[in-house]
Amino acid sequence: MFYVLDGKKIINVFKVIIFFIVLIFLGKTAITYILPTKYTDIIEEYSKKYNIENELVYAVINAESRFNKNAVSNKGAIGLMQIMPETGEWLAKKMGIEDFSQEMLYEPNVNVQIGCYYLGYLIEKFEDERLALCAYNAGSTNVYRWLANDKYSIDGYVHTIPFKETDKYVKKINILKKGYDLILNFV
Repeated sequence: MFYVLDGKKIINVFKVIIFFIVLIFLGKTAITYILPTKYTDIIEEYSKKYNIENELVYAVINAESRFNKNAVSNKGAIGLMQIMPETGEWLAKKMGIEDFSQEMLYEPNVNVQIGCYYLGYLIEKFEDERLALCAYNAGSTNVYRWLANDKYSIDGYVHTIPFKETDKYVKKINILKKGYDLILNFV
């Protein structure tokens, strides 16, 4: 048995096909806008070198600068991973980067290298990715204060992040990381 389409039905079928093509295209565009994947080679190189998940690095860059290598925060943090100049100088010395200058933080290769090193350092220091992200955002001194205060911590677990900005930051990173996990590993 054959099903015969008249002219109107053919046009409607084409409209549906075009609609789904546009939807797929817009879907990919929306995903690319929300979860950009720029600087892939640099991110893969340094996340591997410093034993950090690619997804975490993408999420941090997305949250910190939206992949703007020239970003400067109102507090003075610079580049893709928003490194404070003093922190960059301290880390550059630890890493053996010679002739470090603040301007180097605008270079994606240097910024991501220092940022990944720092994330790896914090994860190792706190033995917990969540606490490392808190320290990345609010500073290690604050995380140690929270860990020492029963109001925020029990048995080495910070159950309440007292800084709203840091709490939102950690939640945002976790959501972005899950999104990057999906697009990098399953799409």
